[in-house]
Amino acid sequence: MNSTRPCNFVKHIILVGLLAVSSSIAHATSITYNLIGVTTSAGTVTGTVAIDSITDLITAANITFNDAAAGNPVFSQITVANAYNGLSQEYISGPSNSPLNYGGQIALYFNTASIGTGNLSLCLYVGSCGIESNQASLVQVYASNGQDGPFDITSGSLNPASTATPEPSTLFLLGTGILVIAVVTRRKFFKF
Repeated sequence: MNSTRPCNFVKHIILVGLLAVSSSIAHATSITYNLIGVTTSAGTVTGTVAIDSITDLITAANITFNDAAAGNPVFSQITVANAYNGLSQEYISGPSNSPLNYGGQIALYFNTASIGTGNLSLCLYVGSCGIESNQASLVQVYASNGQDGPFDITSGSLNPASTATPEPSTLFLLGTGILVIAVVTRRKFFKF
């Protein structure tokens, strides 16, 4: 009996196991989204957020509430981040950048179903979002003139500005897969 066949079989099993483990480790990084058409009764909301495509959580933000009466506050500090039942709940705060306000926060609720594949719908005051019926995105400003809000977000979405970039482990997995296919093909066609 030829003892190299069981040894080759074991090598193939180990190789398949390594490929399976490395594919579970490989994943994409954050995707940047632009706030498009986001409006409230007091002004528009513009800026970007970066969302991790694995956890569905915002990892970075730079959002401006365009309301001169409130001092156009900027929100960039993620204070609460949750994702559950296909819905993401993010609170992003900002210190005062104007004598007209003492800072504030923006609450973004959005559907996570399309992360990595398209636009994300914001949960609006006028309707339900996913399976949650009372989660609405809003802006709250602590203004010195009493124009605090909350200002419900009545329209808009998160549109992808960049796609996820592959990590080195993803590229390693791709290269290893190509190498395995080349070796198997060579052995199959050049048997002696």
